[in-house]
Amino acid sequence: MSEFTPTPAPEQTEKRRRGGAFLRVGLAGVAVLGIGAAATSAAWTDQAWFAGSASAVTVELQGSLDGETWIDADTSDAGVAVEIPSETFDGMNEGDSTELTLHLRNDGSVPLTLGDGTVAVTGTMFSGPAAASATVSAPTGLKLEPEGETTVTLEVTTPDEWPVEYQGSTGDLTVVFTAQS
Repeated sequence: MSEFTPTPAPEQTEKRRRGGAFLRVGLAGVAVLGIGAAATSAAWTDQAWFAGSASAVTVELQGSLDGETWIDADTSDAGVAVEIPSETFDGMNEGDSTELTLHLRNDGSVPLTLGDGTVAVTGTMFSGPAAASATVSAPTGLKLEPEGETTVTLEVTTPDEWPVEYQGSTGDLTVVFTAQS
């Protein structure tokens, strides 16, 4: 038995070829339209831009002896620290107590909370078994608003029975206040 393979008529072959050509042209047209639409939509864009600046707060605790002349006393270096006049605590005798008012001001842009005032002492007047003492009354935890001011008292005291060995003794003191925002 032989196999029979039907051969399409030439008209049917021509119709298929034309139909395939139309299909290819149609798909190509749709692709071109799609690319054109995409290109058109890309041309229709807009943007919204924002610009600005930023700044940080300023933290500046200042010191003064008179409440009028303020110093950015950030270190103990000469010319930077608030200088206590030498005569303030000169000539102390046994049982003496001398006080000095210190002024603090917030010259920053944000409220500051004060910590304890720290007093550091050196020298023979402040050492040994019957040494003089230096203390400061500090408003611990006090919140100073910008441009706010407060005062504290620095006190140097000698014992009521101060031994004769302390005659002519000297000492230095440094007071530091720390504040944080």
